[in-house]
Amino acid sequence: MPTLQDLNPRQINEAVLAAVERHVPVAVTLPSGPSWTTVNGRVLAIRNGHLLLELPPTDTAPATQTFNPADKVGISFKLKHHKHIFTATVICKELFRLEDAREVPVLRLCPPREMQRLQRRAYFRVEVPGNRIVRASFWLGGKSLEPTGGSPTTPVWSGRVANLSAGGCQVQTDRGAAEALEEGDVVGMRLIFGVAEETVYTDGEVRHADVVADKTSVGFKFLGLEQTQEGAAILQFLARKISEFQKATETAVSSKA
Repeated sequence: MPTLQDLNPRQINEAVLAAVERHVPVAVTLPSGPSWTTVNGRVLAIRNGHLLLELPPTDTAPATQTFNPADKVGISFKLKHHKHIFTATVICKELFRLEDAREVPVLRLCPPREMQRLQRRAYFRVEVPGNRIVRASFWLGGKSLEPTGGSPTTPVWSGRVANLSAGGCQVQTDRGAAEALEEGDVVGMRLIFGVAEETVYTDGEVRHADVVADKTSVGFKFLGLEQTQEGAAILQFLARKISEFQKATETAVSSKA
């Protein structure tokens, strides 16, 4: 079975029904200017052929959260051994009355016609083997705001990717990055793999920055990959590289045993 699989209509229906039955947690990703906003909720119900997602209360939701009819949003949820991803069209945001009479905000969506599932092991971090090199460059503001050249006012940092998953990566870089970046900052990223210089661009969110001696390790979460066909292709590429690294690591361990 491929790491990233396109589901047929029957499989999509089965996945949606299973998610509704279990009320699984869901991540909703939507554009926010040049960046992205992610809202966490849960799959709630199917009503009149539409998929309803329960959203967090307004007073705890991100301040930038807005949903308008016809918006395209990225949806992802975990089910068994896979992460399911698809793009859906917003119908409206409304209140829904639960069985206990509480009213909760929900997002009403058109049901997905296309869906992909990615093996969850692709989201496990794998160390980049010592004989492989993955380089990263990153800058503030998202991939669409890549500076034409680094300067004190528009710096571009670079470093070596230490570990990687379909959900993010950790980059070993210099102290200047830690001094400039804060948790939650959105950056644009360029990842270059090996001597063939296979390159992908993505948006990322800073999750942490740790300084040890003169080295800085910055952790990133990838953003928006479930939103577009380009993002799906990047996920497929990352999953393939992760599988290669996993096999290389297993081979190295076996040879030492």
